[in-house]
Amino acid sequence: MANPVWDLLTKRRRNFGAAPAITFIGAARTELSSSSLENSAAKLAGALRDEWSLEPGDRIAAYLPWHWQRSVWSLAAWCQGISLDIEGAPATAALTVCGPDEISKVIEAGCAEPVVVSLHPFGLPIVDLPSGCTDAASVIRLQPDSFYAQAVSGADQALHLSGQEYCISELLTLASNRIAQLGLGPSDRLLISMPPTNELDGWLLPPLVPLLGVGSVVLIDGPIDRQSVIAQEGVTTFLAGP
Repeated sequence: MANPVWDLLTKRRRNFGAAPAITFIGAARTELSSSSLENSAAKLAGALRDEWSLEPGDRIAAYLPWHWQRSVWSLAAWCQGISLDIEGAPATAALTVCGPDEISKVIEAGCAEPVVVSLHPFGLPIVDLPSGCTDAASVIRLQPDSFYAQAVSGADQALHLSGQEYCISELLTLASNRIAQLGLGPSDRLLISMPPTNELDGWLLPPLVPLLGVGSVVLIDGPIDRQSVIAQEGVTTFLAGP
Protein backbone atom coordinates (compact mmCIF):
# COMPACT_ATOMS: atom_id res chain seq x y z
CA MET A 1 0.00 0.00 0.00
CA ALA A 2 1.90 3.03 -1.24
CA ASN A 3 1.95 6.37 0.50
CA PRO A 4 4.88 8.30 -0.99
CA VAL A 5 5.55 10.85 1.76
CA TRP A 6 4.83 8.54 4.69
CA ASP A 7 7.04 5.86 3.16
CA LEU A 8 9.90 8.36 2.93
CA LEU A 9 9.34 9.50 6.52
CA THR A 10 9.47 5.96 7.89
CA LYS A 11 12.53 5.14 5.79
CA ARG A 12 14.31 8.20 7.16
CA ARG A 13 13.41 7.25 10.74
CA ARG A 14 14.55 3.64 10.29
CA ASN A 15 17.89 4.67 8.83
CA PHE A 16 18.64 7.84 10.79
CA GLY A 17 16.32 7.85 13.80
CA ALA A 18 18.39 9.96 16.19
CA ALA A 19 20.02 12.15 13.54
CA PRO A 20 18.75 15.73 13.12
CA ALA A 21 16.32 16.28 10.27
CA ILE A 22 15.20 19.89 10.79
CA THR A 23 16.82 22.54 12.97
CA PHE A 24 15.00 25.85 13.45
CA ILE A 25 16.76 28.89 14.88
CA GLY A 26 14.61 31.86 15.74
CA ALA A 27 13.92 33.26 19.20
CA ALA A 28 15.09 29.84 20.38
CA ARG A 29 16.65 26.76 18.81
CA THR A 30 14.49 23.71 18.10
CA GLU A 31 15.79 20.51 16.57
CA LEU A 32 13.68 17.63 15.28
CA SER A 33 15.38 14.30 14.88
CA SER A 34 14.20 11.95 12.17
CA SER A 35 12.18 10.06 14.78
CA SER A 36 10.67 13.26 16.19
CA LEU A 37 9.74 14.50 12.73
CA GLU A 38 7.95 11.26 11.91
CA ASN A 39 6.18 11.26 15.27
CA SER A 40 5.07 14.88 14.92
CA ALA A 41 3.75 14.28 11.42
CA ALA A 42 2.02 11.07 12.54
CA LYS A 43 0.18 12.71 15.43
CA LEU A 44 -0.93 15.64 13.28
CA ALA A 45 -1.99 13.37 10.41
CA GLY A 46 -4.09 11.40 12.89
CA ALA A 47 -5.69 14.61 14.16
CA LEU A 48 -6.48 15.78 10.64
CA ARG A 49 -8.30 12.53 9.97
CA ASP A 50 -9.85 11.66 13.31
CA GLU A 51 -10.46 15.03 15.00
CA TRP A 52 -10.99 17.41 12.10
CA SER A 53 -12.52 14.77 9.78
CA LEU A 54 -10.42 15.65 6.74
CA GLU A 55 -10.25 13.20 3.85
CA PRO A 56 -7.97 12.71 0.84
CA GLY A 57 -8.70 15.43 -1.69
CA ASP A 58 -9.59 18.03 0.95
CA ARG A 59 -7.82 21.37 1.16
CA ILE A 60 -6.31 23.24 4.06
CA ALA A 61 -6.12 27.02 3.75
CA ALA A 62 -2.63 27.53 5.17
CA TYR A 63 -1.49 30.83 6.66
CA LEU A 64 1.64 29.48 8.29
CA PRO A 65 4.75 31.55 9.04
CA TRP A 66 8.37 30.57 8.39
CA HIS A 67 8.81 27.98 11.14
CA TRP A 68 9.49 24.28 11.70
CA GLN A 69 5.76 23.77 12.27
CA ARG A 70 5.17 24.56 8.61
CA SER A 71 7.18 21.48 7.62
CA VAL A 72 5.24 19.26 10.02
CA TRP A 73 1.90 20.48 8.67
CA SER A 74 3.07 19.96 5.09
CA LEU A 75 4.20 16.40 5.72
CA ALA A 76 1.12 15.46 7.73
CA ALA A 77 -1.21 16.80 5.04
CA TRP A 78 0.63 15.03 2.23
CA CYS A 79 0.61 11.75 4.17
CA GLN A 80 -3.19 12.02 4.07
CA GLY A 81 -3.53 13.09 0.46
CA ILE A 82 -4.61 16.55 1.61
CA SER A 83 -3.40 19.68 -0.17
CA LEU A 84 -2.21 22.97 1.27
CA ASP A 85 -3.76 26.04 -0.33
CA ILE A 86 -1.30 28.79 0.59
CA GLU A 87 -3.29 31.74 1.91
CA GLY A 88 -6.29 30.29 0.11
CA ALA A 89 -9.93 31.16 0.64
CA PRO A 90 -11.25 29.63 3.88
CA ALA A 91 -14.67 29.25 2.25
CA THR A 92 -13.31 26.58 -0.12
CA ALA A 93 -11.16 24.80 2.47
CA ALA A 94 -12.02 21.99 4.85
CA LEU A 95 -9.81 23.59 7.50
CA THR A 96 -8.00 26.89 7.95
CA VAL A 97 -4.75 26.95 9.89
CA CYS A 98 -2.58 29.90 10.88
CA GLY A 99 0.09 31.14 13.24
CA PRO A 100 -0.78 33.48 16.14
CA ASP A 101 0.22 36.59 14.18
CA GLU A 102 -2.00 35.60 11.25
CA ILE A 103 -5.28 35.31 13.19
CA SER A 104 -6.62 38.72 12.18
CA LYS A 105 -5.66 38.11 8.54
CA VAL A 106 -7.50 34.79 8.53
CA ILE A 107 -10.59 36.29 10.15
CA GLU A 108 -10.58 39.08 7.55
CA ALA A 109 -10.39 36.36 4.87
CA GLY A 110 -13.66 34.94 6.17
CA CYS A 111 -12.72 32.24 8.68
CA ALA A 112 -14.33 32.69 12.10
CA GLU A 113 -12.86 29.50 13.62
CA PRO A 114 -9.21 29.03 12.59
CA VAL A 115 -6.91 26.38 13.99
CA VAL A 116 -3.93 28.22 15.46
CA VAL A 117 -0.46 26.66 15.53
CA SER A 118 1.81 27.26 18.49
CA LEU A 119 5.25 28.67 17.69
CA HIS A 120 6.63 27.70 21.09
CA PRO A 121 10.02 25.93 20.73
CA PHE A 122 8.48 22.75 22.13
CA GLY A 123 5.07 23.20 20.53
CA LEU A 124 3.30 23.89 23.84
CA PRO A 125 -0.35 25.03 23.76
CA ILE A 126 -1.27 28.67 23.31
CA VAL A 127 -3.11 30.40 26.14
CA ASP A 128 -5.66 33.19 25.80
CA LEU A 129 -6.66 32.64 22.19
CA PRO A 130 -9.53 34.76 20.84
CA SER A 131 -13.01 33.27 20.95
CA GLY A 132 -13.63 30.78 18.15
CA CYS A 133 -9.98 29.84 17.68
CA THR A 134 -8.78 26.29 18.30
CA ASP A 135 -5.34 25.63 19.72
CA ALA A 136 -3.77 23.00 17.47
CA ALA A 137 -1.36 21.70 20.11
CA SER A 138 -4.16 20.87 22.55
CA VAL A 139 -5.76 18.63 19.92
CA ILE A 140 -2.61 17.06 18.49
CA ARG A 141 -0.99 16.15 21.80
CA LEU A 142 -3.91 13.78 22.59
CA GLN A 143 -3.32 11.71 19.45
CA PRO A 144 -1.61 8.30 19.64
CA ASP A 145 2.00 8.02 18.52
CA SER A 146 1.11 5.23 16.11
CA PHE A 147 -0.43 6.12 12.77
CA TYR A 148 -1.99 3.82 10.21
CA ALA A 149 -1.17 5.35 6.85
CA GLN A 150 -3.70 4.68 4.14
CA ALA A 151 -2.81 4.50 0.47
CA VAL A 152 -2.15 7.86 -1.15
CA SER A 153 -1.50 8.39 -4.84
CA GLY A 154 1.38 10.47 -6.12
CA ALA A 155 -1.19 12.11 -8.39
CA ASP A 156 -3.08 13.55 -5.40
CA GLN A 157 -2.96 17.34 -5.19
CA ALA A 158 -0.54 18.57 -2.53
CA LEU A 159 0.11 22.29 -2.94
CA HIS A 160 -1.71 25.29 -4.40
CA LEU A 161 0.69 28.23 -4.57
CA SER A 162 0.46 31.46 -6.56
CA GLY A 163 -2.19 30.03 -8.88
CA GLN A 164 -0.27 26.82 -9.59
CA GLU A 165 -1.30 23.32 -8.52
CA TYR A 166 1.27 20.63 -7.70
CA CYS A 167 0.61 16.97 -7.01
CA ILE A 168 2.71 14.89 -4.61
CA SER A 169 4.81 13.33 -7.36
CA GLU A 170 5.55 16.74 -8.85
CA LEU A 171 6.70 18.09 -5.50
CA LEU A 172 9.01 15.13 -4.95
CA THR A 173 10.45 15.51 -8.44
CA LEU A 174 10.93 19.26 -8.07
CA ALA A 175 12.60 18.81 -4.69
CA SER A 176 14.89 16.09 -6.07
CA ASN A 177 15.86 18.37 -8.96
CA ARG A 178 16.67 21.25 -6.60
CA ILE A 179 18.78 18.91 -4.46
CA ALA A 180 20.73 17.91 -7.56
CA GLN A 181 21.15 21.56 -8.62
CA LEU A 182 22.51 22.44 -5.18
CA GLY A 183 24.81 19.41 -5.22
CA LEU A 184 23.52 18.11 -1.89
CA GLY A 185 24.33 14.68 -0.51
CA PRO A 186 23.89 12.55 2.63
CA SER A 187 26.51 14.43 4.66
CA ASP A 188 25.26 17.92 3.81
CA ARG A 189 23.44 20.33 6.05
CA LEU A 190 21.47 22.93 4.09
CA LEU A 191 20.82 26.30 5.69
CA ILE A 192 17.84 28.30 4.45
CA SER A 193 18.00 31.85 5.77
CA MET A 194 14.51 33.31 6.03
CA PRO A 195 11.86 32.39 3.43
CA PRO A 196 13.75 32.09 0.14
CA THR A 197 13.04 34.45 -2.75
CA ASN A 198 11.67 31.47 -4.67
CA GLU A 199 8.49 30.86 -2.67
CA LEU A 200 8.17 27.30 -3.96
CA ASP A 201 11.59 26.48 -2.49
CA GLY A 202 10.29 27.65 0.87
CA TRP A 203 7.51 25.06 0.82
CA LEU A 204 9.45 22.28 -0.91
CA LEU A 205 12.87 22.15 0.63
CA PRO A 206 12.38 22.30 4.43
CA PRO A 207 10.08 19.25 4.64
CA LEU A 208 11.42 17.21 1.72
CA VAL A 209 15.21 17.68 1.71
CA PRO A 210 15.72 15.40 4.75
CA LEU A 211 13.48 12.74 3.17
CA LEU A 212 15.32 12.66 -0.15
CA GLY A 213 18.81 11.61 0.84
CA VAL A 214 20.22 14.85 2.27
CA GLY A 215 21.60 15.07 5.80
CA SER A 216 19.37 17.82 7.22
CA VAL A 217 18.15 21.40 6.94
CA VAL A 218 18.72 24.40 9.18
CA LEU A 219 16.02 27.08 9.02
CA ILE A 220 16.85 30.59 10.21
CA ASP A 221 14.30 33.23 11.14
CA GLY A 222 16.25 36.45 11.43
CA PRO A 223 19.69 37.88 10.59
CA ILE A 224 22.62 35.52 11.04
CA ASP A 225 26.36 35.52 11.51
CA ARG A 226 27.27 33.12 8.72
CA GLN A 227 30.62 32.04 10.16
CA SER A 228 29.07 31.45 13.57
CA VAL A 229 26.31 29.30 12.07
CA ILE A 230 28.85 27.28 10.08
CA ALA A 231 30.83 26.60 13.23
CA GLN A 232 27.86 25.85 15.49
CA GLU A 233 25.58 23.95 13.09
CA GLY A 234 27.98 22.29 10.66
CA VAL A 235 26.31 23.95 7.68
CA THR A 236 27.74 22.96 4.30
CA THR A 237 25.41 24.82 1.89
CA PHE A 238 23.49 28.09 2.06
CA LEU A 239 20.25 29.06 0.36
CA ALA A 240 19.83 32.75 1.11
CA GLY A 241 16.50 34.43 1.67
CA PRO A 242 15.37 37.77 0.25
